[in-house]
Amino acid sequence: MIDLIAGILLVIFGLNFLRRGFARAMGGDLLDWLQGFTRTRVRALAGGVAGGALMPSSTATAMLSVQMTRRGSVSWRNALAVLLGAQLGSTVLVQLVSFDLQDYDSLFFAVGAFLFLFLEARRLRGVGQSLLAFGFILLGMGLLSDAAVTLGSDPAVEALFEALAQLPLLLMIAAMLLTLLVQSATASIAVALALVAGGQISLEMLLLWVLGANIGLCLTVLIAGWADVHGRRLGLAVLMVKVPLAIALALILFTLPALQPQDWIGGMPQQAAWAHTLFNALACLAVLAVPTLERLVSALTPEPESPGRPTIARLDPLLLQNHTLAINAAMRETLRVFDSLHLTGESVMQGLRQGHLSAELAAEIDNRSREIQQVCSELTEFLDAIADDSLSPEDQALKDTLDDFMREVPMIVRTLGHEMHDQVGRLLEYDRSAVEVARPLILEAAARFTKQMNTVARMLLRERPDLGRKILTRKQEISRWLIHTKRYQPGLPYPAWEVLDGFQQLNRRLSGVVYVYCHEEMGAEEDSLMDKDG
Repeated sequence: MIDLIAGILLVIFGLNFLRRGFARAMGGDLLDWLQGFTRTRVRALAGGVAGGALMPSSTATAMLSVQMTRRGSVSWRNALAVLLGAQLGSTVLVQLVSFDLQDYDSLFFAVGAFLFLFLEARRLRGVGQSLLAFGFILLGMGLLSDAAVTLGSDPAVEALFEALAQLPLLLMIAAMLLTLLVQSATASIAVALALVAGGQISLEMLLLWVLGANIGLCLTVLIAGWADVHGRRLGLAVLMVKVPLAIALALILFTLPALQPQDWIGGMPQQAAWAHTLFNALACLAVLAVPTLERLVSALTPEPESPGRPTIARLDPLLLQNHTLAINAAMRETLRVFDSLHLTGESVMQGLRQGHLSAELAAEIDNRSREIQQVCSELTEFLDAIADDSLSPEDQALKDTLDDFMREVPMIVRTLGHEMHDQVGRLLEYDRSAVEVARPLILEAAARFTKQMNTVARMLLRERPDLGRKILTRKQEISRWLIHTKRYQPGLPYPAWEVLDGFQQLNRRLSGVVYVYCHEEMGAEEDSLMDKDG
């Protein structure tokens, strides 16, 4: 019994670790990648198949589908095609585990551990993590098979399976409940495939188990999206497609003569895997009837009359159910904040180049500042809702860094926006010669700060492990350059001093995120850099 429980837990852990590995290898941009496929229903279906094969989690794909409908850029019909395609794509993993690969789990462990532990490239580490996860799945399958063989010799267990053979509906319900419990049809079917080794499950029972697991998968998707009207509609639509299909196929199984495994291609595990794939392939035909499904589920789940406070589409609370997706969504929104900061600073610098600030620029900066502040407030709440104990050390460091940066943004946007706008405006009131002296220095300071911002963004994207040290080194260089410029540049107007002081503050604030992100790696070198910079 202990081996049975340990095997189930290893399979579930392997599937969760596999999702994280694929997310790491994909670079956290699966949502944008999937959205690129959604121009037509056929492309959406193909993209869903590819996405489901890359990230075998129908629950996570359901949340992504809800995200796309909330953004408004993807139609409900195409989002359903993505979801159905993803459920078909996720059957690839069942196809793999249906083969007797347990003898090769050490190979997956060895190669995966080497890539994950000794390489720095994010995508290669993601591949290594995925190989390690598959090794854990195979190890769990081996434990399940051994436990099934041992339990199969128990007369009580034998009597139980004989009773289940006479109660096919109960067998389907058991498969459905197990799928709901582990939130994975792949894990549920993996348990059934392992039980084949005990010799107590017939082919009919195995196929009924597959049908029950698919119904449980629909209920999992419905529960995952229940908090939002779009999620409820997608879940109901999938349920309306797959439950009648599962019932029809179950009735066919009941009316057919006893199935003999030797009459089919491959062994029973492969036959079950192909049944799982073909079932989901048939379900994908429902994309032809999406308009009808849309009308039905819209009638069943009308829009609420009083929605209350609107939810920001880019930060869907459903993403909090998958912490990897939540961190990736927060990272994506942080990069948009960087883009808005770039635009804010560049609009002021463009006015300095032209020699005048437009009358509309102050209002434009005011609107953009409010938008940035609102996004930062929502991002802070979103990050606070991510449980720390569910994150890997790397994701925890990224979360802490994003949270720290969000708390610095109000000062950054104020300095880069209103204050710099007013300071440049006063500078342009000086005589032309004074402005000509100050202009190239301020533009140079802005260019250095922009370069530093780009490097910080690349660090958060984990492009290279040495970027943290580079940012700290550049921080010193910028600080020394600003001090030297203010001290030894003759004829510099006071507003220009204020602008350069502003960039000095921005340099300190922006570079401070490195201390949160890399505090374990920097050690004594970091403290030395902080002391030198004052």
